[in-house]
Amino acid sequence: MYLIHILYFIIGLVLGSFINVIIYRVPINLSIVKPRSFCVYCKYNIPFYRNIPLISYCLQLGKCSNCKKNISFIYPLIELSIGIIWLLSSLLFNDIIQIINYAVVSSFLVAITIIDYKHFIIPIQISIFLFIFISIILGFNQSISENIIGALIGTGYLSIILLVTWAITKRQGLGFGDIQLILVLGYWIGDFRILLIIFTSALSAIIFWLAISYYKGFDNKRALPFGSFLSINSIILYPIEFNYLF
Repeated sequence: MYLIHILYFIIGLVLGSFINVIIYRVPINLSIVKPRSFCVYCKYNIPFYRNIPLISYCLQLGKCSNCKKNISFIYPLIELSIGIIWLLSSLLFNDIIQIINYAVVSSFLVAITIIDYKHFIIPIQISIFLFIFISIILGFNQSISENIIGALIGTGYLSIILLVTWAITKRQGLGFGDIQLILVLGYWIGDFRILLIIFTSALSAIIFWLAISYYKGFDNKRALPFGSFLSINSIILYPIEFNYLF
């Protein structure tokens, strides 16, 4: 029994390594296939035996084996986080389809979280992949009407907010990347429950904005990566709210 959970954790670590590649390369339009993994400082191609998720970072004491510069702790942290997501998914869900569904979607939402926070973009390639993947998963379900309703509700609601905000302030409060992401999330979560994701995301964004304003000073033009908050809240609330309370 325990071995299967360990296996899911290892799968998560491996996928986490690939997610790191996506996070670094997609925003700068580099191929995620080639060249193979390399040091971001000296461009040294990392051999496969030095590219073991999490373990290599620990063995090399967080430094590149070639140039000896420090490797950001974010890389192993992302690998560990996704490993934990896969482990939790195997513990929370009994059906293998649901395990893979939550684990894979959440893993790519981690990528969106980091990319949007660092670059204020939500790559459409990831959104398209998630939409296709979710469609395949839903293919095992007889009815997808609730999922389509969720996509329409989420997209429609955020689109109205976008238009109203622009009409009042003449500023684009939300990006089109947020709209494409909420379409995917609504499709994943289904029906009116996507509104809870939007509400908790807005609330956490406000709290984050107030905290930043306290430490860095008030700036009403300070942008927030709303896609990051949508992604994080979806990862947290999907198994809690949508698997148990509804």
